[in-house]
Amino acid sequence: MTLPLHLLFPLFSSVVFVFGMLNAKRAISLGGSPWTSTVLANFWLAAGWGLCGLATGLQLPQQGWWQAALVALSFVAGQVFTYFAYQHGDVSVATPVFGVKVIIVAVILSGLAGEPISAPVWVGAGLATLGVGFIQAGAAAGDRSQRSVLRSLLTIGLALLAAVSLSLFDAGLQLWGRRWGAATFLPAMFVCTGLWSCALLPFADRPRRLLGTPILAPLLLGTLLMAVQAMSMSWSLSRFGDATRINIVYALRGLWAVALARLLSRTFSTAERQHSRSVMLLRLLGAILLPASVIIALSDRS
Repeated sequence: MTLPLHLLFPLFSSVVFVFGMLNAKRAISLGGSPWTSTVLANFWLAAGWGLCGLATGLQLPQQGWWQAALVALSFVAGQVFTYFAYQHGDVSVATPVFGVKVIIVAVILSGLAGEPISAPVWVGAGLATLGVGFIQAGAAAGDRSQRSVLRSLLTIGLALLAAVSLSLFDAGLQLWGRRWGAATFLPAMFVCTGLWSCALLPFADRPRRLLGTPILAPLLLGTLLMAVQAMSMSWSLSRFGDATRINIVYALRGLWAVALARLLSRTFSTAERQHSRSVMLLRLLGAILLPASVIIALSDRS
């Protein structure tokens, strides 16, 4: 079975996401603010899509701007929760949890379309819950202290909030992006993203604080990579729809996160290098269950 060409976009994004977040987490661990990462990544997106909008000359009609602003708000909220999840926890804990976003997207789209939730979706949801449990067990096995358990629970909670916010973003892109056209809707939506992000500027680092510090390089690279993968995902969702299968492929970032966070732990100074092989195997099992759960949940729609 060949992979449809439009699914290469989320496959590309799933890999780039992990490298982007490893660099962003590195910047945060060196003393950078997660607010800075969020604002900068969203400014990259606003600038990139804004230039695309100027180049095409296409303008979103006035009645579509409230939709663009609403989708942008859900995206900014998802970004904020994502960076907080990585600030408080390991990459290999937070990233696989995002896999449940696929099921959330399916439920949202089913609700908006007035369709009942099928049995495979409920089976997939249960399997996803089991996967999250394995990830949590892996986190607890590494450090059984109460502080570590609370830290991993906070990480999973923040990752789930990010998943819900970004699920609303995906559903909005599929519904309204395809209605107005990707080349028309995306520039307006990401300009709104930049405007919403201005509210976070008081909490972000000042440029003079970052200049000449080791924070700057991973911050710039990480946020640029996050912007690139978001552009790829948003284009595929608004241009082709097919949010369920796109998110199935995108869920593979959980696998890449577990594997790469361990392999590159020395380069990025992540906590994964301190964990035993059994801990990482538990996390890997959880990471495998999550994409498996979404494939089962959406098997009748693929």
